[in-house]
Amino acid sequence: MNDRQYSDAKSRFVDGFNIIDSGGVKTVEMKLFEPENGLKHGFSTRVGGISERPYDTMNLSLSREGEAGSVMKNYSILCNACGLNFDDMVVVAYEHGDTVLRVDANDRGRGFSKASLPPCDAIITNERGVTLITCHADCSVYYLYDPVERVIGLAHAGWRGTLARIGANVVQKMAGEYGSKPRNIMAAVGPCICCKCFEVDQELAERFISEFGCKSLSRQGREGKAFLDIEAAAAIQFLEAGVRPENIGLAHACTYERDDIFFSYRRDHGETGAMAAYLSLL
Repeated sequence: MNDRQYSDAKSRFVDGFNIIDSGGVKTVEMKLFEPENGLKHGFSTRVGGISERPYDTMNLSLSREGEAGSVMKNYSILCNACGLNFDDMVVVAYEHGDTVLRVDANDRGRGFSKASLPPCDAIITNERGVTLITCHADCSVYYLYDPVERVIGLAHAGWRGTLARIGANVVQKMAGEYGSKPRNIMAAVGPCICCKCFEVDQELAERFISEFGCKSLSRQGREGKAFLDIEAAAAIQFLEAGVRPENIGLAHACTYERDDIFFSYRRDHGETGAMAAYLSLL
């Protein structure tokens, strides 16, 4: 996809987000899904939990040493605030790859009270009573929803997963497993590090331009460096997978810039917590 084609398409996106305050627990919801009453979705912030610095306060990372008790309590707080059932959650076992797994009611609790899933960065289901979970601290989250076949998908996408087109993989997996048609799928990209803050090696930026075709994905940084737009790369792969522009939404909420509500691995030099994305069918 060239720059002009992408520019024309993005004028039809439903961008933006809302911050919801539920008794002091703040979460983010995508404007794309505002008219939809068939699903529950959200993205936690760092506000409303019990963790102490530097994980203050709603740390939902499942890999921080010494934080297990606080993290499980934080998940309980989040569930109570957002109307989720703790025992219904299943979390990806991410490896910064492009693997997509189908899950069902038997997988509830995987990664929490039950053994983790096999390595994967995205999960899909068509079963009610299953809440999909991914964790983030700069990497993108992709929410996918097919209101016709009643199918959902949730993906964790760092730069590796983005370059490997994990979003397109989710679209294809939804089609193959449940008969979803790409033109019916809604796809939203939640909070992540933005193109003004995500500086990478020039060679990596060139790989993205080669893969996705748009020079506007990158702009010059320091010597040998460039700034990279992973939101736009996500949108391009959805478009090329057959998702309609009016069914795509980008949050434009930078985890690096908003230290008041988001953790950021890059900004905080790894000494930080993580947010969680959640998605379930009603």
